[in-house]
Amino acid sequence: VILMNTSLLFYKIQKGTISTGDYISWSHSLLGEGISSPSLTILSSCSSTDNIFEIESYFRRTLEELQIEQPTFEAGARVRIESLAMKIMESEDDDHRYIYHLTDRIFKVVIELNYPEDLISWIELSELMDRVDYNYDNDVISEIKKEARLWLDTEY
Repeated sequence: VILMNTSLLFYKIQKGTISTGDYISWSHSLLGEGISSPSLTILSSCSSTDNIFEIESYFRRTLEELQIEQPTFEAGARVRIESLAMKIMESEDDDHRYIYHLTDRIFKVVIELNYPEDLISWIELSELMDRVDYNYDNDVISEIKKEARLWLDTEY
């Protein structure tokens, strides 16, 4: 869980989509796993309205104190896909719009990774969604959920 949360956080940092709340949530998840350090404790007490530069300073100190290394962009992107696949599996089958939205987000991450072979099925699902022109075909939803389940069951 720690590696997953850290990889996802670094993915957001590398994409430039990080927020103060992301850092704070990350700190809470580590504390929830029984991990502690002086800077982590301070970071967890911060507010999402605090200065991001100050929060990033505590984040960097926490990384040093806990000897956490930055994961690769690919590791973070793959964790992002995993988190989106989990949301697909947790969603109701009739929530077509949301499932299509999540699939499109996975598609965009696959593009960022330069179309790795093991993720080509997400490209194909995106093309299938385009062909049905967002009419929310139940067969497409079934294929998306099947791929999400496969992704979550596969160790990468």
